Amino acid sequence: MKSAMLALLLCVALSVPSLLSGATDNVPPGTATFRERSAAEKKIRSRYRDLEVASLVLIVLVGGGAILWAVRKK
Repeated sequence: MKSAMLALLLCVALSVPSLLSGATDNVPPGTATFRERSAAEKKIRSRYRDLEVASLVLIVLVGGGAILWAVRKK
């Protein structure tokens, strides 16, 4: 029961930053130059890439834990 609560807490903690980001527009209002827009796009792409890597690591860890739990239970 305790591990299920920890897993739920971890999932909620990982989803909170994406919920708090607010607007989906990644370009600040009033930016007109190409360099400013490309810098904003690059920042957003790197943030999403970090989230993808974090989710992949989480999936691998949870999957490995589930396999280990199943093998030890036997």
